[in-house]
Amino acid sequence: MTRIALVAGIVTVSSLAGCWEEEVVNVAPEPRPVLAMQVGETDFLGQRSFPGRARASREVSLAFRVPGTISQRKVSIGDEVQEGDVIAVLNPEPFQADVARLEADLEAARADFFAKDEQFNRVSKLVESGTYSAARGDVSRAERDTAAARVSSVSSALERARIDLSYTVLKAPYAGRVVAAYAEDFEEIAAQKPIIRLLDASYVEMIIDIPETQIALVPLVEELMVSFDAFPDVELVAVVSEIGSEASQTTRTYPVTIVMQQADQSTILPGMSGSARASKVTEPNRASGVIVPASSLRPLQPGGDQMSVWVINEYSGEVTLRPVQVGQLLSTGTEVTSGLSDGDWIVTAGTHSLKENQVVKILNTAEGDEK
Repeated sequence: MTRIALVAGIVTVSSLAGCWEEEVVNVAPEPRPVLAMQVGETDFLGQRSFPGRARASREVSLAFRVPGTISQRKVSIGDEVQEGDVIAVLNPEPFQADVARLEADLEAARADFFAKDEQFNRVSKLVESGTYSAARGDVSRAERDTAAARVSSVSSALERARIDLSYTVLKAPYAGRVVAAYAEDFEEIAAQKPIIRLLDASYVEMIIDIPETQIALVPLVEELMVSFDAFPDVELVAVVSEIGSEASQTTRTYPVTIVMQQADQSTILPGMSGSARASKVTEPNRASGVIVPASSLRPLQPGGDQMSVWVINEYSGEVTLRPVQVGQLLSTGTEVTSGLSDGDWIVTAGTHSLKENQVVKILNTAEGDEK
């Protein structure tokens, strides 16, 4: 009885283990998350808002180029200034004294040169007649040349002193708003020490982050609409001014700078949060193909010249390697002249580790949603 029971128990355990192993084998693998883009998706910016923060298009810390004592600072924080307005003035007396001294030195140097020049002319005639030796003529010429060099040296010093005197008046290089002040009246300051910080109030910039899967489409954006949290009812028209050439290592997004004019009915200050969306997008020229990220391309066969992309079946999620013809390599991606159609979903990252008919899940890291 005991032996029969033992055998029966072994058979039962073996059967259960076999069922468990069969169940594990039959479990379908989880879809692999991938980054992807849709070919021909030129209106993606109009369907999404990209957050950003305002900053001044131009800002500068103004400083005197010469040291001295501030006799008057003519602006305060919050003041609006125009181009050429006086910001602050240094005590000019030490610089005026230098100019006066060098003007007197220049007059003396010129007088000495004229005397030495006349003397050289007289000596030259006597040398020609044989009354003076040639060595005497050389000495006279050297004295004249030394006097001429002295005139040139003092002239340069006087010009430098006059420039330094002009630097005692600090002016605004452009119209803007004073947002910070670092020095007060009667304060002794060193050269290049900031006095005030000036922001250009006429234009506002914002930096938005565009996913690497969509950065190739940004050059097609002609116009954007921007709104700020502080003024939700105000929309400003903006244009792209700069497209970053290096993606963030953590978010895989590219910084794109947009610029807009200051609002009429409100003042957008640096640091204000807002969002931007495309309002006008130019359709690409289909004769030149489409632009895809370089990371989406891989050789059809290892070591071959024929390039391909992984195309995702939008319904089953399976990927298929499709041959494509590659055109120019552009700063925003690679041109594909044939092999892709509008609406195709292609994998843009991890293309070398996928397998034919593998099921994937489109993961949009910029928005945090899945497809």
